[in-house]
Amino acid sequence: MADADRTPCVLVLAGLDPSGGAGLLADAEVIRAAGARPLCVATALTAQTTRRMHGFQPLAPALALQTAQALLEEEPVRAIKVGMLGTAAMARAVADLLARAALPAVVDPVLSATSGAALFQGGPEAARAAYSALWAHALLTPNGPEARVLLDLPEDPRDADALERAARELVRRGAKAALVKGGHAGGAEAVDVLCTADGCERLSAARIGGSGARGTGCRLASALAAGLARGRSLPDAARGAKEFVTGYLRATAEER
Repeated sequence: MADADRTPCVLVLAGLDPSGGAGLLADAEVIRAAGARPLCVATALTAQTTRRMHGFQPLAPALALQTAQALLEEEPVRAIKVGMLGTAAMARAVADLLARAALPAVVDPVLSATSGAALFQGGPEAARAAYSALWAHALLTPNGPEARVLLDLPEDPRDADALERAARELVRRGAKAALVKGGHAGGAEAVDVLCTADGCERLSAARIGGSGARGTGCRLASALAAGLARGRSLPDAARGAKEFVTGYLRATAEER
């Protein structure tokens, strides 16, 4: 049997960023580096460069799901990573897929680009309703601003206690687990908080400024999904994903 046939696969459903800074191309890069094999299904096409987002076009949910289902039937998929969905219709289709697949799943709720351009049609209320359909089947990995939208909070969680409250609330509302990221917060330490029904763990690393890196959320969720595909426990996979992104930020900052 060829090595590729023995390698655990991660099925990725996400948007295509042609610059490679985020989305499917970044996901594939990370999953391979983490020792798994990426199987990539586009949910949307974006007109995007390394500098800014120009627009996006959602793809038909039926085609994306047909492709994903075929891959699930024919490849050794051990985990699923979900990124940009773009529309409520795609979110409903992916929620059904996750329910049927019954595999470890990581959902990175992509709502806007780093530049601030919206990446979900219909506004915050539509995004909140759409992504809530996926909660019961997955670990969620929102950053602070995304957690604010998903939970309809008055402001972004900006310290470790607020991040933990948000993660606990996502689990209370039905998420299998939540990793709320503190990259947008202040302080010398970048703290992410992982919560399950059994408790919470804070993952800390020195904050690295000046990297100008894009797609860190994509990379963390993909590294985490690859860890799960390779049989690591959720806490261990989350720690490994945090270390991977910290290394990526450090390397990017040194290149500037």
